[in-house]
Amino acid sequence: MSVYINGIGIISPQETIDNNKFLEKIYPFDKDYFKMIEPAYKEYIAPRDLRRMSKILRNGIVAGKIALKESQLAMPQAIITGTGLGCAIDTEKFLIKMIENKEKFLTPSSFIQSTHNTLGGSIAIGLGCHEYNMTYVHRGFSFETALLDAQMMMQTGEINNALVGGFDEMTDNHIQLLQATEMYKPNSGTVAGQVSGFFVLENEKKSNSYAKLLDLEMIYKPKQTVSTVSGRIEKMLLDHKINKENLVIVMGYNGVKAEEDVYQSISKQLFEHQSITHFKHLSGESYTASAFAFWMAAQMLKKQNIPQAILYSEKRISKIENVLIYNQYQKTEHSLMLLGKC
Repeated sequence: MSVYINGIGIISPQETIDNNKFLEKIYPFDKDYFKMIEPAYKEYIAPRDLRRMSKILRNGIVAGKIALKESQLAMPQAIITGTGLGCAIDTEKFLIKMIENKEKFLTPSSFIQSTHNTLGGSIAIGLGCHEYNMTYVHRGFSFETALLDAQMMMQTGEINNALVGGFDEMTDNHIQLLQATEMYKPNSGTVAGQVSGFFVLENEKKSNSYAKLLDLEMIYKPKQTVSTVSGRIEKMLLDHKINKENLVIVMGYNGVKAEEDVYQSISKQLFEHQSITHFKHLSGESYTASAFAFWMAAQMLKKQNIPQAILYSEKRISKIENVLIYNQYQKTEHSLMLLGKC
């Protein structure tokens, strides 16, 4: 059974809120990390509700509403989210107040809104949705696990549609911790980012469908990274009878040499003559950066266009039939997502 992407809503460091546009203008990162381009919240959320919401809740709710509206789905049968950090700003607020007040006279608001499943629950409350609601916190597999859950439930007939999202936010305190590590070291490592992307998946193709999710695989701590990942990619392409001439590759190049070496080796081994694109120079690195790549792949398939800003190799193709996303997080979690044209 095919799984179709019928609606998209994504808030990111680029102009992605309008799905009619596709990376027409590019914004570089600001100072230490990529900042969100925030939408006009009052167009989507009542002002009285906005006062009690953190930015990550606002962005997630807006992204979810846009995806549902575009797909013309009033009530999803499942709301499934994936996040690495959850609502980090509210977590920090609660911990800081706990220290400052010496664990006394603490207000519960920040604690209540700090849990990782707050966004999924808030979307359900806003919709009045009492269906399946799940949040996955699996580091670099968080978004992929949410997708896999929806895919499996649809393939077994438990549901016909789902609202699936991946989200993470960056804070000024957390970036200081990250920049103390080799991976995020200023001027030599990667740049942190954030994203809030939601997708309506359905088992029915519609006139506004973007693409279909053909396959998804996660590989944890492979002993021989290049040979293992290459083998899985070759098997996936063979299983789905993919013609490489009409295939676009999306890879998670992030500036970290050890990770880039893996991407380069696989590219040279399997995709020397294919069109290769990248995305983390636009979204930054995060646990759920692959949600941005998923959006990018769906847009390429629907619009049949590869923006200049995402080209890593010089090769372009005029007919895009499939897009393969390969992402890794800290050489530990490796994920493959294969999408096809509707």
